[in-house]
Amino acid sequence: MKDSIRLRIVQEAADLFNAKGYRGVTLSELATRLGMSKKTLYLYFSGKEEIAEAVLETFLKTITLLVKGQMQSSDHPLDIFERVFMGIRGEIAKLHPLFLNDIQTYIPDLWAKLEAFRSAQLTFIEQLLKRAMQEGHIRNVNPKLLTAIMLESIERMARPDVAAKYGVTMVEMGETLFGLFMHGLRTDSC
Repeated sequence: MKDSIRLRIVQEAADLFNAKGYRGVTLSELATRLGMSKKTLYLYFSGKEEIAEAVLETFLKTITLLVKGQMQSSDHPLDIFERVFMGIRGEIAKLHPLFLNDIQTYIPDLWAKLEAFRSAQLTFIEQLLKRAMQEGHIRNVNPKLLTAIMLESIERMARPDVAAKYGVTMVEMGETLFGLFMHGLRTDSC
């Protein structure tokens, strides 16, 4: 029962955060939407920041399962890479840029956790690049260096503040980076 209530709180909070951003949501508003008191919320979470962390954790678990599932596939490595990217893109689209921007601005420890997760999960890139190169699908490049360049590009560019600066979405930013890397790497035989 306790887990189902926590899940309900996290789902409702995700909806509110995506509609109003982190700063725009109060615990009173969340409690009212859930039909419970703020005191009841505190039985499950220490505060709004912990609820935001739980919302982000749900997102990260989904990405982890997606990557893990695709890494077990024996399909063409670039097809796997594209499916993972498309899955991540779909999940990122569920998180409103206002929520992500608020996390980046007002909860830097939580943003750092997201960045660390992104770095750890993207190690699959190096494995896929090695395999794609061995099979002749991409140019002969240093997979470790290319992975580092890709990761640094994603960390620097696929952020709410950078996307807003250039008037694009984070999804558009990610798609552009993905396209540049994938088309630039392919051999003529692909």
